[in-house]
Amino acid sequence: MNPIIRLRAKARWLSKQQNIKRKDALNLVAQEQGYADWTSCKNATDTYWYPGMSAFLNHWFSTYKEAKEHKDNHGGYLLTYKGQYFVASGDYITSLGLDPDDPVWNAIDFDVSTSNALEKFHAYHGKRSARKIASAS
Repeated sequence: MNPIIRLRAKARWLSKQQNIKRKDALNLVAQEQGYADWTSCKNATDTYWYPGMSAFLNHWFSTYKEAKEHKDNHGGYLLTYKGQYFVASGDYITSLGLDPDDPVWNAIDFDVSTSNALEKFHAYHGKRSARKIASAS
């Protein structure tokens, strides 16, 4: 499971258990991980979409607004890495072992940084993988 999703789930549970705001629960979870706050923790663990060196020319941005504007004007897939944003091509998505034409991309507007997009992506992707395994049996 993606570490950010796992930590968010723990914060949701903690929020319900201790009857505290989710924002406060996220900060508590981050502190358990050794970070000052949730933003620092999220940025440090956000490496799913950029696993290492890449031969692809991706467009990098320091703000979401700039990245979204670029994606909206030129197309592509808005992804994140350690608090930064980048817009990649379908070929980059394929290199990650994912289908750039998968309907889940439309469902999240080709943007994994929006609220709950990461959870939607992984939930859909997990169900799809389970269907593939079941149909292969």
